Amino acid sequence: MKNTLILSCLFLIFSCQSSDKNNFSPQLTTENKPYDIAWEFYEKSQNDSAYVYFNQAKDLYLLQKNKIQAAKCLVNMGYISNDKGDWFGSQELTIFAIKLLNPKIKEEKEVLSSAYNSLGQSIHELGNYKEAINYYQKSTDLNQDREVRIINENNIANSYRYNKQFNEAINGYQTLLKDSLIYNHPKEYARVLDNLAYTEWLQDVNRDVEDKLNKALNIRIKEKDKTGINASYAHLIDYFSKKDKEKALNYAYKRKDIAFESNSSEDKLETYQKLITLENSENSKKYFEAYQKLNDSVEFERNKAKNQFALVRYDSEKNKADFLKAEAENEKKQNDILKLYIIVGLLFFGLIGAYFWYKRRKQKLEEQKLLEVKNTELKYSKKVHDKVANGIYQILSEVENNQSLGKNELLDKLEDVYEISRDISYDKKDDNLAQNFTTKLAEMMKAYSSDEVLLFILGNEDLLWKNTSTHTKTEIYIIIQELLTNMKKHSEASRVVLKFSQENNQITINYTDNGIGISVLKPKNGLQNTGNRIKSINGQLIFETENINGLKITISFPNQ
Repeated sequence: MKNTLILSCLFLIFSCQSSDKNNFSPQLTTENKPYDIAWEFYEKSQNDSAYVYFNQAKDLYLLQKNKIQAAKCLVNMGYISNDKGDWFGSQELTIFAIKLLNPKIKEEKEVLSSAYNSLGQSIHELGNYKEAINYYQKSTDLNQDREVRIINENNIANSYRYNKQFNEAINGYQTLLKDSLIYNHPKEYARVLDNLAYTEWLQDVNRDVEDKLNKALNIRIKEKDKTGINASYAHLIDYFSKKDKEKALNYAYKRKDIAFESNSSEDKLETYQKLITLENSENSKKYFEAYQKLNDSVEFERNKAKNQFALVRYDSEKNKADFLKAEAENEKKQNDILKLYIIVGLLFFGLIGAYFWYKRRKQKLEEQKLLEVKNTELKYSKKVHDKVANGIYQILSEVENNQSLGKNELLDKLEDVYEISRDISYDKKDDNLAQNFTTKLAEMMKAYSSDEVLLFILGNEDLLWKNTSTHTKTEIYIIIQELLTNMKKHSEASRVVLKFSQENNQITINYTDNGIGISVLKPKNGLQNTGNRIKSINGQLIFETENINGLKITISFPNQ
């Protein structure tokens, strides 16, 4: 995906510059000084400053009613946002650009093609691969240049691959390899060949694609294409992970050297993830700690960039908002009268509805009382087990694993359990979990980690839980706590991995350990409660009971 972004950005730069020469007089460029300054920063890869000046140039072009130049500024801002990980911000900017352009006007098609390419990239990064393919195709339809077509068709094939439509992806790569233009560009040829081999392997993990992967790698080494070499190493690591772990580990360390040489945070994170799974326990723990530290830093920089770009857009929009304020107030006065009539009507129908609801509720109240008593007993029994019993066992694990745990800290934790038990009696909700859920979940899981039991957590990030309801968070917290408690009591495991991921609005949690496993699943109170909880959030919990090398559990539920 990074290769695609670089090539697309190069294409955008070319298209914007050539468009200036062919379709606009030099006067328009010189009249907009921020535009010239923006390009100076952009060409020096000082993208933060370039973003600010592209934004100023965009506002000036809009005042001049030069929509095509304003759209170019917006598309470039979208590419910069993409590069910083601000994919929603990139979409907002690119859609604004698309609205300014007319696909029927020849001079605007080239910029519109770049806009659709940028939109495809941001949508792909957010996991909507089918929609990304649609926008890449729109980009191709608007610009028939062979180099642009190659870029877009490779993007389309990549999105097919990520969407696990391997046949479509392979057909796309094979079509590209038949294009004579590819053979005149060794880097492009190696990129498509490497993608083809990797996709063929994903389709059938028993397929031998080693020769193709090595051929692509050798071309990239000869061309000194560090970005391509990094991609080849990534694919070779995956290819050998199950066939030859020693080779996979060797390529992982080679990729680590490339990642540090290019200072790519994303590549470093991916390499750390591979080393965590490939290395021995001692080294795996070291790389897990390095991964966590770097991941926190990357997340901080992304949020910083998003806030910075949002502030730039805010300042720009504020002036426009002030201008429109007077007109909006006028319209508001007219709407207020209409709203008043609507409110009166809603109140009238609301009162009628409330009357019939009350009458019906009164009829059912008596029979509900008996049912509520029984449900209350079951509810409190369940809460005592899930919250108090598991909470106490979590504290026992911390006391056992943390020799430096002080008396006061232990008392605080016991007091927390006491407060939980009191809250149960008052039937309070667990709204406190809604705040800083990622941190609280991580702290709870780490309580079960010790020198004897190494616990690895992957993918537990704020973005994952952004749209998750408080109820779902509470249930997931208790389910994971129950699984870890059972692990500590019964599994005899020395290594536990919890991997969190999301695809198509579905969150999946993969739990694995190297303990004694479960030969026959016998749901007791704890596991039965866990099953009930996962059903309450419309999820699934699958135990692999025939696994002789430990226990594997898959938890999946809709992110709502």
